[in-house]
Amino acid sequence: MDREAIVLAGGLGTRLRSVLPDLPKVLAPICDKPFLTHLLQYLAREGVGRVILSLGYKADQVLREIEHMPSSIQIVPMVEPQPLGTGGALAYAWRAKRNDRVFLLNGDTFFPISLADFEAFHVKEQVPVSVALAYVEPADRYGLVQVLHNRVWAFQEKAPASAGWIYGGIALIEAGWWDSQKWAEQFSWEAYLMQSVPNLPVAAYQPQGVPFIDIGVPADYERAQTLIPRYASF
Repeated sequence: MDREAIVLAGGLGTRLRSVLPDLPKVLAPICDKPFLTHLLQYLAREGVGRVILSLGYKADQVLREIEHMPSSIQIVPMVEPQPLGTGGALAYAWRAKRNDRVFLLNGDTFFPISLADFEAFHVKEQVPVSVALAYVEPADRYGLVQVLHNRVWAFQEKAPASAGWIYGGIALIEAGWWDSQKWAEQFSWEAYLMQSVPNLPVAAYQPQGVPFIDIGVPADYERAQTLIPRYASF
């Protein structure tokens, strides 16, 4: 069965407004193609056959774009009725899932890990949730993740740091576990993880040498113009 992913692409993109005042981040041009096109190319290469696209801010623009977007992936748009936070958006999009295990990706980060290797790690660890961590330097913009024996021990708040492991915006979630929980209508997925570990066993996948970029700020958006095309499809 093809892999299935939920992509969270409904954010307001306030940090990028100075560069892209009229576009949602997922449509930010990267070498004359929307960021979403590059992301879908990567996912198709990794065996994802179905993407549930969680939309909110300027969803109408994204819906128009995907009508003409060439892709071998089935795209299922889910437009949140109001801002629900990343967790609420995930829960709203989740109702469209089909597989027993679902990848979750942020719609404004690019982290081209091997999804097959990530899934194999997840299955071996036998946990309800795994997260892929990226090693970045400097790490001041992000909260570091503490890992002990392949488990997330703690998510730290943002603080000055020269380098370290951060949440790379990719998770793998077991449907049986998710469906057994009760979820609020509005909540933050990241805050939920911070509050739940170490009581919730979350496995930490730490790939070596994989580039990570967050297009949500102008400086990294500029850097993405050369980095992303090198890794989206090859």
